Amino acid sequence: MMNRMHASRVARAAFLAAVTIIVVATPAAATTVIADAKYQWYYWLAPILMLSFIGLVLQMCGGYIKKVLLPKYRGKRVDE
Repeated sequence: MMNRMHASRVARAAFLAAVTIIVVATPAAATTVIADAKYQWYYWLAPILMLSFIGLVLQMCGGYIKKVLLPKYRGKRVDE
C-alpha cells in the first residue's frame, strides 16, 4: 500500500512539474521574433542542445533501469 501511495505522489509531482513548465513557457511561444542576423546563432546551437538533452535523459533512464530496476527484479539487494 505504501508503494502505491509513493508512486501516486511521484506521478502527481511529475505532472505538476510538466504543467508548470508548459504554463511558464507559453508566453515565450506567443511572441514572434524576426529572424535577423543577431538571432541566427540559434539555428546551429538548438539541435546540439536538443540532442544533448535527449541523450542525458536517455542515460539517466538507462542508469536507473540498470542500477535499480534490474537488481530489484533479479532478486539482488537494493539499498533504499
